Amino acid sequence: MTGSAHLSALLSALLPARWPASRTSPGIALAATLLSGTALLLVAAPLAGQYESAPPPAAWAMENVTVNHADGRSEEGMTLVVRGGVIEVLRAGAPVPADAREVSWAEGTLHVYPGFVDAHGGVSVELPTPSRDGVQSWNPTRAVQFFTPHREAAGFITAAGASLGAERRRGVVASVVFPGRGVLPGQPSLILHRVDARTSGDLVVRPSLGLAAAWQGAQGAYPGTLMAQHAFLRQSFMDAEHYRAHRDAFARDPRGMSMGTRDADYEWVLRAAAGEIPVYFQASGAEDIRRVLRLSDELGFRPVIVGGSEAGEVAGELARRGVAVLLSADLPDPQQWVPGADTLPGANGLSPAAHRERARLEPIYRTAGELARAGVPFALTSGGEAGVDLLKGARRSIEFGLEASVALQALTATPAGMVGAESAVRLGEGMAATFIVTDRPLFHEEAGIAWTFVNGHAEKGRDPAAARPERDPDAEGDPAAAEPGAIAGIWTGSIAGGPQSWPLALHFEESATGLRGFARSDAGPDADLSDVTLDGNRIRFGLRIPQAQGALASLEGTLDGGRMTGTGTLQFGDTSFPFTFEFRRTPGGALR
Repeated sequence: MTGSAHLSALLSALLPARWPASRTSPGIALAATLLSGTALLLVAAPLAGQYESAPPPAAWAMENVTVNHADGRSEEGMTLVVRGGVIEVLRAGAPVPADAREVSWAEGTLHVYPGFVDAHGGVSVELPTPSRDGVQSWNPTRAVQFFTPHREAAGFITAAGASLGAERRRGVVASVVFPGRGVLPGQPSLILHRVDARTSGDLVVRPSLGLAAAWQGAQGAYPGTLMAQHAFLRQSFMDAEHYRAHRDAFARDPRGMSMGTRDADYEWVLRAAAGEIPVYFQASGAEDIRRVLRLSDELGFRPVIVGGSEAGEVAGELARRGVAVLLSADLPDPQQWVPGADTLPGANGLSPAAHRERARLEPIYRTAGELARAGVPFALTSGGEAGVDLLKGARRSIEFGLEASVALQALTATPAGMVGAESAVRLGEGMAATFIVTDRPLFHEEAGIAWTFVNGHAEKGRDPAAARPERDPDAEGDPAAAEPGAIAGIWTGSIAGGPQSWPLALHFEESATGLRGFARSDAGPDADLSDVTLDGNRIRFGLRIPQAQGALASLEGTLDGGRMTGTGTLQFGDTSFPFTFEFRRTPGGALR
């Protein structure tokens, strides 16, 4: 199907003919507006010799930047030049080549860091649905049981380079993709978030890193309970050993024996039992982690704990055994408790609800620091969820006892070493140009990622932002440094893509954890806003569109009094559609 035909079919699915505009949800409205606004661009094929997009520069350069290495070293006043996918120059005081496009910021110093390696990434896979026709609950197929150790996640990745833009803008340059749910569902794969990858296969660095495992059973079939999953894992390892014994005996003397065939699942189980490959075992609770450790003693596999929110409770045991943890940085936000507020002078203590919430969340926030102090190797990950802000989770862990230098290693060198991608986080002349550029030290609360480079291909993030000026408490207001209250309320306006525009209303409100909100059209279901941030007079937020197969619209704009203007992109599959928006504040009231 051609690009134009595909687009037409998509538009027909999103916005059927004669469907009244008043019945259109904000998700469908946004998708339809932006897609239709770009229809003419897709219909017309480029003429021979024309570029479909502007060609990249011959080289990139940055002058007088601070280079921060994963081991904690910092080098100030450096010139960095990228050419041909590698770092050509990384020296203090070196000249900028005449043919280079320079990345600069007149208001401050740019900082260069290794990119993040997300060792439990949120890149999605599309796995085949196992057939349950004729399957008895007591004798299901391996696919129904989620026992498919031979399956590589790399073969089922749906993403390509363009669709990973949001991950790169959050600083993630490589990630480990897991093969779905189940007790032994397959093998995690390492991918590099290449900007120029046209297919999912172009992303794959290592198709197999070991085996994935979890306390997750089959639905409506054996093994469905925790006890059954224990028994199933033991039986699988025993069956694999029996398979090997028969294979070896037949090789020695085939007389009196039927010829066996190769069992790819058992071959991988045997490698795990021999300790040749790690087993990435998902377990978050302390008791679940202890179960994994006991089972590894019994069956002989080499575990890596994935998730580990309560791993701090068993940090000593993990350190003694040398067991690593892929710790989720997708930390739950408090709703009643404001961390630190109860210790301020004049605080009146916590409400009962806030006290209960602190008792539940504080140990989770302290887990990273406890693992570090115990000497447990760990990486900070997105926990297998898409759209997770790793920086936010790392900052929270730092707030609760993790050293910033260790946090940097947990985002870069430690996970890279675990998955054999050490070169991806090394900054030096001749190394691949894979790194991120920030507008202030990485863990500063106002730091943002301005650029991400992967193998020399650059992707623009947010514009560097000057530090917010100190606000005079006696001043009437400061339009250059908007407070959260300046955005709370209703904003009405429209988004525009190509020749068309569509009315939309936004509702922002403050909560204990920051800003949140939703979008609404004339009628239809509301669409929640995600990752709402206000930085000076700059606002950023996302809008997930389930009606368009989960397409994500990312919006970034400027506040000027009661006016909000900016630009955004709608990421649909491998294609990005740009748009503009303008909203004006509506005094009083709320969307109900």
